[in-house]
Amino acid sequence: MARRGEPLKVILGPLEQDVMDAVWQLEEATVRDVHEQLARSRKIAYTTVMTTMSRLASKGLLAKDSSGLAHVYRARVSRETFARDTIQSVMSWLLDRYPQSAVSYLSEVVDDVDDVTLESLREAVARRRAEEA
Repeated sequence: MARRGEPLKVILGPLEQDVMDAVWQLEEATVRDVHEQLARSRKIAYTTVMTTMSRLASKGLLAKDSSGLAHVYRARVSRETFARDTIQSVMSWLLDRYPQSAVSYLSEVVDDVDDVTLESLREAVARRRAEEA
């Protein structure tokens, strides 16, 4: 997870995201399993899926079990953890480099959040102010 000022570590491209979605759904999968799932909605080469899964393993997002005939992959992080860490990384990067634009955008979209989320934001701001006092 990137801290403020560090470069973004893991931002997925569309194909990588689709592969991760398939693995999260299947819980464990071979390249063939993921290829079959993706091929239902698009034309995609088996080798493309294989390369993508290998790259995701090298990025630390997939674990590869090579004990059987076919490599079996599992997600190293849950979808929720990945989403939270990615959002934190992106937001930290944006706030570090473009603080006024990022805060301006957040203030605009806060109108679209539900009351529970808005209250959580208020509490977070209050905690931050109390820590700084």
